[in-house]
Order: sequence, then C-alpha cells, then structure tokens
Amino acid sequence: MKIETGHGDFEVKELTFKDRRELHSLEIQSATDGEVDLSKFYNVLNWVMDFAFEDAEKALGQLNDNEIDEVLLAIYNRYKEPSKKK
Repeated sequence: MKIETGHGDFEVKELTFKDRRELHSLEIQSATDGEVDLSKFYNVLNWVMDFAFEDAEKALGQLNDNEIDEVLLAIYNRYKEPSKKK
C-alpha cells in the first residue's frame, strides 16, 4: 500500500486482521483513564515502523526524528481507517 506524506511517498505492508488486533492491543495499553500516555504511544509508533517496512532505516534514515514520527503517524492513521471495501 502506498502512503503519501509531506516527507515523501512510502510503500508499506498491508495490515491483516491479526496485525490490526495486535496494533489495537498496543493502543489500549497506551491509554490510561481516557488519556494517551505519549511514552507508551511511542511503542505503537515503533510497532508501526517495524511492521510497515522491510528496512525502516533505509526508508526513513534520511529524515529527522520528528519527520519520522510524522510519517509513522500517517501510516498509523491509514492503518486505522475503516476499509473502503466493506
């Protein structure tokens, strides 16, 4: 799947049902009393990075850390969008 961002276009792996549930579990762990713990949400972004790319360093290495987070958030948001196939 292709993700277009302000930092370039990236080809990332498609999310399967099982993967979506694993990602959801990490999301739940990052929230406490309705608030997102940013340090725990960082684990969500790292999961997205590890899942989405065969070689994250090659794909993202030219970006600074804030830009990487922006790309990962774009991928995360795309993964969380409801399927248009349904």
